[in-house]
Amino acid sequence: MYLDIHTHLTHSQFAGEQDAVLARANDAGLGAIVVNGLEPISNREVLAMAELHPVVQPALGIYPIDAVCNQLPDNFALEVEKFDVDAEIEFIDSMAREGKLRAVGECGLDGHWVGEETFAEQERVFESLVDIAIRHHLPVIIHTRKREVRSAEIVRALGAKHVDFHCYGGKVKNALRWAREDGWWFSIPANARRNEAFTKMLRELPEERVLTETDAPYMAPEPGARSEPAAVVGTIAYLAELKGWSVEQARDQVWANYQALISVE
Repeated sequence: MYLDIHTHLTHSQFAGEQDAVLARANDAGLGAIVVNGLEPISNREVLAMAELHPVVQPALGIYPIDAVCNQLPDNFALEVEKFDVDAEIEFIDSMAREGKLRAVGECGLDGHWVGEETFAEQERVFESLVDIAIRHHLPVIIHTRKREVRSAEIVRALGAKHVDFHCYGGKVKNALRWAREDGWWFSIPANARRNEAFTKMLRELPEERVLTETDAPYMAPEPGARSEPAAVVGTIAYLAELKGWSVEQARDQVWANYQALISVE
């Protein structure tokens, strides 16, 4: 079966279309679609979607910019709603405790949109969410932008083993080293054919550390298009080309990788 380890079907671009999108994913052969939450509203929408659609695997998290929502200026470049971050951490912990989650995420660190004055709070929230994942035997799905090395330091120090870096944008040599030495996974989005770094990662990562994602509606195979989970089929075809495998071999390898990621003891 095919896998989308990281998507955002709660995004407004999918409003009223989730059923059709999931039907196309089913037709394409997806066996798991891990829908990631970002803040209180999307986290609850993820849970509701998972109740209706067995293929949807819920991951709850706090996006690093949302993690510092109460520190952002009124004229911040992005629209970010303020909420009680600690209450949301507790909610995610409670959902994990009740066995309702497949993963914790997305969560992580951002150095692109916000500056150093937010780093301490970002790290506090990130560490809290990684701790939830570890205590409840769940994988953690990480978003990091311009703070890849620090993110790696934190998950390594906390002892997290089942870690997926989604849409990794740091130095490829670090990803290759962390996959080999730390055993972490890296999920590659559907625009890999037109991205040199993602191509290199598909080609050179240890085969057992590769996962597929869409980050839908973003990172589509074609510029300006809306991505959706069915697009992982193209990424698997590309992986097969790069490795000299059959499509079935590439698909089954990534599915086995997913099973290994979620088999946390």
